[in-house]
Amino acid sequence: MRTLLFVCILLWNSISYASIECDVDLNGDGQCDSYSVVGSELDSELSEITIKVGGAGQERKGVFSLGNGGLLPGYIPGDFSLLLDFYTRNTDLTKYDFRWVPALKDWVLYKTSTWVEPSRDERYSLDNEVLPDEARFPQQFHVRRIKCCALFSEFLGNGPALQELSSEDAAREVSKDLQFVLENYRLGEGGSLLYTVDDKGEKRPKVTPRDFLYEMTLVLGEDNVSSMSDYADFLYQNENFVMSAFLLREIHRKYPERVEATVSLADAYSRMGMQEEACSLYKEYLDKMRALGREDKVSESSKSKARCM
Repeated sequence: MRTLLFVCILLWNSISYASIECDVDLNGDGQCDSYSVVGSELDSELSEITIKVGGAGQERKGVFSLGNGGLLPGYIPGDFSLLLDFYTRNTDLTKYDFRWVPALKDWVLYKTSTWVEPSRDERYSLDNEVLPDEARFPQQFHVRRIKCCALFSEFLGNGPALQELSSEDAAREVSKDLQFVLENYRLGEGGSLLYTVDDKGEKRPKVTPRDFLYEMTLVLGEDNVSSMSDYADFLYQNENFVMSAFLLREIHRKYPERVEATVSLADAYSRMGMQEEACSLYKEYLDKMRALGREDKVSESSKSKARCM
């Protein structure tokens, strides 16, 4: 089961139908919880999720339209996510994120996200049609931060009415999450967000949710650009080249003077096979370093790659 959960997080396409053993801590209290997913008696197309809260000795239930989706332990402790109306070859994704609130003894819906992943289209995955470069990236994000308090256990029947936070309040909430993530990142392997351990005791990098990386680009600023660049490098080092490039190209667009971000984006594009885009950026990087009088700091590899035009 642990292996199934890990694969589900990595690929976002596994079905989380049962959790018989103590596998997850969904409310971040250090004690194991368990959950199950069964067909709803109300509607055959709906699924009833029951979470047994280990530390509280209680259970919470909610009913959702999952399709082939399911429950995913959250990236931040105390969170979990639901993939809704999910089907393997469907390029449209919908995700609900819940966060445990001790005072309410329940999870609160704090974010809804939709986006498109063109690479999931069976034209590319099954029919061997060439994947356009831009189709490698998730697109058309619509992320909403939700006002408190729509409880997980209220998602029965028609469910609670949802109210969206203002753009200013949403940005503040994203910034709080980002601060937590970046502080945790600075702890290295001692932090809880960078790595997990699988059944074999092997260290595996945790996968940062794509909707959260999108939110990171919305609050990119002078106060966090350096840390975000470091985080993009972490994604690159763990071979998550697509999302590293996704973050870096926004850094490059907003802060073109950051030469290290320029070459890092070139490296990510190169590893993705986007050689034309990479070549242009290597040349841009070399030109900038010459203008700064730092050409001697440019590696021979980067100089070679800049001569492709």
